[in-house]
Amino acid sequence: MNPSWLLIGAMGYLIGTFPTAWLLYRLTKGGDIRNEGSGNVGARNVYEVTGKKWVGVVTFLIDALKGALATYLGYLFGGDWLPNGGWAAVGCIVGHNYNIFLKGKGGRGLATATGAALVVNPLMMFTWDIMYLIGYNVIMKNVHVGSMTATIGTAVMMYSLPDLVLAKTTLVPFYEVSDIRLFGVAMCIPLFMRHLEPIRALIRESDE
Repeated sequence: MNPSWLLIGAMGYLIGTFPTAWLLYRLTKGGDIRNEGSGNVGARNVYEVTGKKWVGVVTFLIDALKGALATYLGYLFGGDWLPNGGWAAVGCIVGHNYNIFLKGKGGRGLATATGAALVVNPLMMFTWDIMYLIGYNVIMKNVHVGSMTATIGTAVMMYSLPDLVLAKTTLVPFYEVSDIRLFGVAMCIPLFMRHLEPIRALIRESDE
């Protein structure tokens, strides 16, 4: 591993730790969102526990901006969009999901990943959306099932799509198509990890 990747990943992580949902909940309700609803520090939970659509929308947009900003700064300081910009994006998602300043709590990374994907390869976002609809409507009408289906499906698609498709849909310069594949799969890993617990909870409920 290139030593500079550690610094770029750490930079991305710090950007990801900006606690949008936590701050907006404290400003609008005065409490700690980690103790409310699902405890998730993200757009969906802050919308559900405040009942304010604008709070959810603003949270989503700022969290998406974190992903886009981290990707750009990774490029700016690392010298290339891929792998350095992508590495910063992954670090940002990890920082959002596992925030050291919130005792390891965080969101599920979907908005942050959306921001990074829109900068590098929007096909990843569209693939995720389609897979989500399939998972939600075909497997089970549950947002976590839809999200997990979308995350796994997107990783598989980014790994297996033809080189030409990935090359044509990538908006930034790159050295090898394998860098695009790595970017797509690596971004899905922290999303997958944060959706494991709700899926486990769903399985436990079905067994009772």
